[in-house]
Amino acid sequence: MSQKRPREVSSGARVEGPGETAVLTIDLDAVAANYRALRDLAAPAACAAVVKADAYGLGMIKVAPVLWGAGCRIFFVATLDEASSLRALLPEAIIYVFAGLMPGTAELYRAQDLRPVLNSADEIRQWAAFCAEQGERLPCAVHIDSGMNRLGLSAEEVDQAGSAAELWQALTLSLVMSHLACADQPGHPKSEAQRRAGRDLL
Repeated sequence: MSQKRPREVSSGARVEGPGETAVLTIDLDAVAANYRALRDLAAPAACAAVVKADAYGLGMIKVAPVLWGAGCRIFFVATLDEASSLRALLPEAIIYVFAGLMPGTAELYRAQDLRPVLNSADEIRQWAAFCAEQGERLPCAVHIDSGMNRLGLSAEEVDQAGSAAELWQALTLSLVMSHLACADQPGHPKSEAQRRAGRDLL
């Protein structure tokens, strides 16, 4: 026996079917207020929004424009498909893609004005070669692994890439980033260790 799914009604209210066990209500005003609070804490650094996985299930089509309206100009997504959807919503946004430079994707980044997060020395070399072919110093981010041990350049790769001046002359490095393993635990000693490691690598 099939279950009826919730449906929208003209008033904007929802009618729940018999299979519903919960309703999630997203307060978009709170999303905007939270962004502004984090932006003020981060100042003078820029504050970006991560809207991967459909804005973590909140609905990118609703959340991203609200964040833009609150002043957010830099966004991160996981994949090129997500980036294409976000570009359609926000034509002027700066959009970074965590997935990096997968084979055959360089032209897609260029065509949609997207920025790859480069996770290895090999990806840096590929992006630099593509930029040189195009005669454009296209922007990108470089992800350094300071201790998360998931993605990013190792210390050895940082040394390799850092000594290759011709790579950096071909592209525009717009961001260097890392990922804290225990960022949700204020004062965790690993965060300070990663900060020191990242500083030393740079």
